[in-house]
Amino acid sequence: MSSVPSSTGIGAPGTAPAPASLSRSPMSATPAGAATAIPFTRGSTIATMQDASLTGVVSSTTYQVQLQTNAFLENIVMDVNQTGNAGASTFSQDSPWNFFSNINVLDPAGQAIITPITGYQLFLLNKYLPDTDCAFDPMRDPNFVAATATGIVSFRLVIPIEHRRRDALGALNNSAANQRYLVTFNTSVINVGAIGNLYLTVTTPANLAFTVNFYQQYWTSPPATITTSAGATQVQGTPTGLGTVGFVRYERHNEVSGGGAPQIQLNNVGDYISDIVFILRASAANNLRDGTDWPTQFAWWVNDFQVHSLTINDWQRWIARFYSLWSGNATSTTSPPSSSGQTDFGVFPLFQLHALFDANDNFDPANQYLPTDATTKLQIRGTTFGAGSGYLEVVTRLIRPVSGAALFA
Repeated sequence: MSSVPSSTGIGAPGTAPAPASLSRSPMSATPAGAATAIPFTRGSTIATMQDASLTGVVSSTTYQVQLQTNAFLENIVMDVNQTGNAGASTFSQDSPWNFFSNINVLDPAGQAIITPITGYQLFLLNKYLPDTDCAFDPMRDPNFVAATATGIVSFRLVIPIEHRRRDALGALNNSAANQRYLVTFNTSVINVGAIGNLYLTVTTPANLAFTVNFYQQYWTSPPATITTSAGATQVQGTPTGLGTVGFVRYERHNEVSGGGAPQIQLNNVGDYISDIVFILRASAANNLRDGTDWPTQFAWWVNDFQVHSLTINDWQRWIARFYSLWSGNATSTTSPPSSSGQTDFGVFPLFQLHALFDANDNFDPANQYLPTDATTKLQIRGTTFGAGSGYLEVVTRLIRPVSGAALFA
C-alpha cells in the first residue's frame, strides 16, 4: 500500500501556515534582479506602410499585390471604397464582403498561409478570431458604408498574420527583398444583379468605381541596446517564437445536403487549432446562409470522445456573451441583413477553443487550444441537419509554433 503524502496547501488539514516566500516582497532584502533583456515589443515600434493602391478595380478579375519588405510582418489591411453613385441598389446576403470572391496569401516559398477564402469568410474571421487586430465587427468601423440609396460601399478587412500582439508571436520575418509575400484576390461579379454577388440590383452600374488600398502593419527592427543613465541594456532582437506561423484553411462538406445526420470528419488537422467557424448554406440554387436548418443539438467529437453537445439556443447565447454581441439577425436575402454588433445568421464559431473566461480579448493565453496531428479525428456526429441544408463551410485557424513554450507563454 502506498502512502499519500500530507498536503500543506490552503485548505489542508492542520494548523501550520503555508510557507511564505519573501523573494517577491517589496520589503525583501534581496529583490529580484533586473531583466536580462528588454522585450521585443518594448524595443520595437508598430509601423504602417502602404503596399498598393489599386484603382479602377473591375468585376470577375484576378489581382496580385507583392508586399514590400520591412522587418516583421504583423497583418495586412485592405480598404475598399466604391466612389461612383450607382443609384438605388440592393445588396446580396454576404455583401459587401463578397466583393472579394476569394483571397489568399502565399509566403516567399509559395506556401499558402491563407488558403483561398471568400471575403465573407474573412469578415467572419475579423469578427470572431482572437488574433491581432481581429475580434472586431467590421460593421462597427466608423467608415463602414453599405448605402442602398446610392449603392456606395466602403469597408475595411484585416488579413490576420500575427497571432498575438502582446509578444508579437506569429509575426513573420519580412526583411529579404528577393523573398516577398504575395496577396492574390478575385473580385466577384459586381455589375450583374445575381444572388451571391455584390449587388442584386443596381440602377446605374456604369457609375461603379472601386479602389482597393493595401497596407501592412509591421514591427520595426529594434536597436541592439537601449542606453539610460543606468547603462546599456540589450533588446530582444526578434519576436517571441520567431518562425511560428498562423494558417487559415477552408473545407466544404456536402454530406449535409438534404439534411439527415451524416458523420462529418474535418480534414484540416496537424497543428494547434485556435478557432473553427461553421457556416451552413441552403440547398437552393442561391446557397444563402441557412440558420433555419442548423441542428437543434450539435455534437462535437475529438478522437471518439464527445467534447460538446450544444443546443442552438445555448450556443447563440454564449456567442453573444463572449463577443459582446446581440442575436436576432434577419434571414433576408439582402444585405446588410443586420446592424453591427449582431450574431450572424447560419454562422457558429466554436469559440470554446479560446474561451477560458467570459469575454474575448487580444491577450489570449491559449488555454483551450486544440492540439492535433495527422491522426486526430475531429468529427460532427449524432447531429441532425434540416432538409433544406446544402453544404457546410468550415474555416479553421491553425497555429504552428516553434515550441510549446512560445505558444503558451
